[in-house]
Amino acid sequence: MFAVKKRFSGLLLMLAIIMILAACSSGTGSNATEQASATGTETTTGSTETNTDTSSVSDNSNATRIYKSLSGDVEIPAEPKRIVTDMYVSDLLALGVKPVGAVQYYLENPFYADQVAGIESIGDRAAVSMEKVVALNPDLIITYSDQASEIESYQKIAPTVVIPYGTFTNVHDEIRGFGELMNKSEAAEAWLKTYDERIEAARAKVKTVIKPEETFSILEVSDKSYYGYGDNFGRGGQAVYRALQLAPLEITKKELMGDTQWKEISREVVGDYAGDHIFLTVGENNKNYQGDSIWQSLPAVKNNQVYELLEDRYWYFDPIAIQGQAEEFADMIVERAEQNRK
Repeated sequence: MFAVKKRFSGLLLMLAIIMILAACSSGTGSNATEQASATGTETTTGSTETNTDTSSVSDNSNATRIYKSLSGDVEIPAEPKRIVTDMYVSDLLALGVKPVGAVQYYLENPFYADQVAGIESIGDRAAVSMEKVVALNPDLIITYSDQASEIESYQKIAPTVVIPYGTFTNVHDEIRGFGELMNKSEAAEAWLKTYDERIEAARAKVKTVIKPEETFSILEVSDKSYYGYGDNFGRGGQAVYRALQLAPLEITKKELMGDTQWKEISREVVGDYAGDHIFLTVGENNKNYQGDSIWQSLPAVKNNQVYELLEDRYWYFDPIAIQGQAEEFADMIVERAEQNRK
């Protein structure tokens, strides 16, 4: 009887040992799984910091970082894959990033028309389709909108970075700003190096035919008046005054190169805003100005130094457009100078 009890006790002891070993093995597997999961969602704290995961786990698709935007800190994907933007298509393309969706108007920009294949339209500037944005399943939205309701709608769909219209006043700041946002500063500097080389070539071309004291104006014609523009509101302003460094009139510097970038000008005083050369934005139905006696009396008109610009092409003022416009303007100026010498 004692032998039976002893044998039974031994069996119980062996069973207990097996159960303990099994429990230890299970616990080790669980801890390893939890550790791998944690490293996949690591968050950094600086807008230019990259994911600092040093584990052997390769899947960090859920990693995030904090971007310090003008409207506050935003937690965004460390490596966003599906970006929707309204107007900032050019900035992303310059960095080698193709968004999945954008506003139709900016997809029609002629200066990067060869790069937008595959980008879906999310509607026009006045009526973005939130249904379309949702359908694109973005992991990051970049907007210039100042409408609280629209921003709130975006934020319900995906992390949203707000970059207000006019935040950047030159190409270098803009591309570097997006390089920081996208964690692609090296790509930003590489693009800017090429930009600087192309712009310097355009400046050199212009200097062969333009004297430093010659002035340039940017005007737009409407049915009853004109509009004048500065150096950061489209119509070629950044290309003319910043990229090519052509001289504005003093009145332009005073009235149109600060917080105010455009103003309506009556036909009676248009001469005050007309430089030696005029870049004139013209719509398809605004040709009546050519018969205006005041317009015909301007020195730029008499000297054949007015360059007509199609509005749909020169309203854009993103980095890629500015680069292209500067080169086109340089060619226009040189060609006109050669014509006038004949």
